[in-house]
Amino acid sequence: MQRKLFVLFAGLVMFSLLIAPVGMVGAQDPLPPTPQPPVSKGEVRSFDGAVQDQNGLWYMPEGAHTISPDRAVSPMTVSGTDDYGYYWDDSVALNWVDTTSGTDTGLTGYADATGPISLPFSFKYYENTYSQVYIAACGYLGFTDYGYWDPQSEIPSPSEPNNVIAPYWTPTYIDAGSWVHYKSGGIAPNRYFVVEWHDVIGAGTTGNDDTFRFETILYENGDIVFQYQTMTYTGGYYCGASGIEDSMGLDGLSYIGFCNQAPSNKAVRFYRPAPSARVKINPTQQGSFTQAGATESFQITVRNTGELGADTYDLTTSSTWPVTFYAADGVTLLTDTDSDGAIDTGSVAQGSTVTITAKVATPGGAAVGDANSAAITARSSVNTSKFKTATLQTAIPAPFAQVYDDYADGAMSLYLVQPSAQVMKKATPDGYYGSSMAVTAAPNGNFVYLWGKGRCLDSQCNLYVSEIEYTLLDHYGDTVRVVSKLTDNSGAVVDTYDLSPSVAVAPNGTMGVIWCRELYNSATSQFNYNIYFATLDGAGNLASGPTNLTNNNVWGAYSDPNLPRFFNPTIAATDDNRFVLAWRKHIFDPYSANIWYATRDTAGASVFPPTALTSDNGSFTPVLNSLAGGQVILTWFSSVAPADGVPTYAVLNSSGDIAKTATTLGVSDIYATPDAVLLPNGKVALAWPTDTGVQFAILNSSYALESGPTSANSPSSAYGYALSVTTDSSNRVIMTWLNGESAQNLFYALGDSTAAFITPPMSYKTSADYIDTSYNGQGNAPYIYFTDVPLAYWASGFIERLYGAGITTGCGGSNYCPSDSV
Repeated sequence: MQRKLFVLFAGLVMFSLLIAPVGMVGAQDPLPPTPQPPVSKGEVRSFDGAVQDQNGLWYMPEGAHTISPDRAVSPMTVSGTDDYGYYWDDSVALNWVDTTSGTDTGLTGYADATGPISLPFSFKYYENTYSQVYIAACGYLGFTDYGYWDPQSEIPSPSEPNNVIAPYWTPTYIDAGSWVHYKSGGIAPNRYFVVEWHDVIGAGTTGNDDTFRFETILYENGDIVFQYQTMTYTGGYYCGASGIEDSMGLDGLSYIGFCNQAPSNKAVRFYRPAPSARVKINPTQQGSFTQAGATESFQITVRNTGELGADTYDLTTSSTWPVTFYAADGVTLLTDTDSDGAIDTGSVAQGSTVTITAKVATPGGAAVGDANSAAITARSSVNTSKFKTATLQTAIPAPFAQVYDDYADGAMSLYLVQPSAQVMKKATPDGYYGSSMAVTAAPNGNFVYLWGKGRCLDSQCNLYVSEIEYTLLDHYGDTVRVVSKLTDNSGAVVDTYDLSPSVAVAPNGTMGVIWCRELYNSATSQFNYNIYFATLDGAGNLASGPTNLTNNNVWGAYSDPNLPRFFNPTIAATDDNRFVLAWRKHIFDPYSANIWYATRDTAGASVFPPTALTSDNGSFTPVLNSLAGGQVILTWFSSVAPADGVPTYAVLNSSGDIAKTATTLGVSDIYATPDAVLLPNGKVALAWPTDTGVQFAILNSSYALESGPTSANSPSSAYGYALSVTTDSSNRVIMTWLNGESAQNLFYALGDSTAAFITPPMSYKTSADYIDTSYNGQGNAPYIYFTDVPLAYWASGFIERLYGAGITTGCGGSNYCPSDSV
């Protein structure tokens, strides 16, 4: 499950950016916007035939290929057990319970949830017991009030909402002919509680033709039944999920694989296991950057989830670097309290939790790339076959800078990473909640940091706007220019959304910015899309623009198949002081998704007009990066049949010429566009996230594949998302990306110029809420302390290639000037 889609932009939630090749439901106006942090995905991806829209919702286009067999429901089967012991059996007979005479929840339209509703009996669910439940319109029951959340991954998943029972969790709409009722029946100890979703409508379907009639039954003994009476699909549909999961999303069972269609005339029963000893560890994965000789502390909770009374959990570790166990205070050493020869937690009462601290010591001689993975196991003394393991990863990082917004505090943050220290700097106060950010390094060593920021223009939020903001920070993350507006939509007469900025800095210090602008006229329920460009001088003052690059005057409704839509703007600077720009143009009928590009000089004037680069109607999410010799590399992915997602690249020059035509890397089924970076040795690294982690490859100086692609799995094999790649002075390839299942972790991996991994994927930043970063390859940037750069690197031209040729004349002070130090 993914984070709730906040309604920041009018028409951005369930409406304007549900950019599927299927129509929208009805002509209902967008939900009123509220200034809350959005989920701003900003890219389309392929996933077993499914595609992800810019709100992060998965949909299955009409005509997409069949879901993989391992994701489908096999008839008449019995599942394996989850960790707690639940299993399901779908050979049980359908025994439909009609709830027409039951209680109406009152859920209508794109409804939220209702509750709490009292249960007629105490219901045991995993290690907890509940007396009330919440009912969500979108096809699930919850024991916590999360409201309306859209499914975005398999069940279980640790991202919210958790603690759910989901017969068919999918975006839905409830009109006059549909409803959600509940009723109770039976006699103790065989009572039941049933909830029926009656002919609810698939939210993304043409003409409201997809309707679903299903229900779930909770039994007094703890068993759960899902029943599917009539599940009608007419073409494309938004993806759903089905299954059960515990209160933390760490354990559970999926029934219908994500994006699979639920069957009609089918029932499945989930059986509650018998009492047993059990244990739960949280979190199961943690990671941290470290320094030579340092000690990193990790806190782990160990919970007695068994039903056999108190238990003592022995603690063991498998680690190359030393690990020591302490109590929660990090000072008191843990001991062997039950004299069985193993350090333990001490006695933990049934249902109780104890916190332990594990300290991992980094060797004094550790260098960049060195890493450790410590496996911490907590094993039950009541039943030694019951145990759980947590993994703690530490590594000496290569230098880089990362931007993100951790929704736990909402500040726009810059994380400055070095092998010897890591510092987080906040560019804004807490609670700021910008989105779709981008960062780049300027020739003088400053960082240019941009994002989108939404606000209401009146107290009733009748007009809503999003604007592009930016700040300039020096090499230490301190403010050079305070947060400023690149676009100011105070005078807007329709909802105006400036989104997804991308930035580049030319060698002469001129900054180029490209973004998309979406207009929404609530009076006519119509949209208009365009791509804009502007330049700023070295101090951040507007030098030219904003200029409309696409000049699209066509307005249309959500469901208008001919409405041109423009997404995924990207920009790169060339070393001859020009900018190359690209974006995606999307039309639904006849369906086309193609890459367009243009070039401009640093005065903002056109050098090469907007031109279609692709015509295959299946090219998505371009990303541009600078090369040498007035060239740039453009990466994207192609989903032209029979492939679902192929990493593709071309080389363009500053005059608009194609220096290398579109070339693929011989792999498919990728999740997102590759990002690229020019290495100091003249080679080019390309990296992209996958369904289990990350891949990268190396191109030679002629931009032909030299080595790779090489794959590595993220912790827990989480699928990757929002990947950015940069480099350092040692030709290392620095990759950072989000955990696409929860968006609660930033991952890091380090590779070399032979496409070998130096440091395997690890989590280095974890949020208690949600992390937002760049979705156009601009989440990180090179970070070189100029005082630490040998003169040889200046002589080789590496610094100029990394930061721009103007750096040799842009030393603003002793902090930024070259030295002969190492």
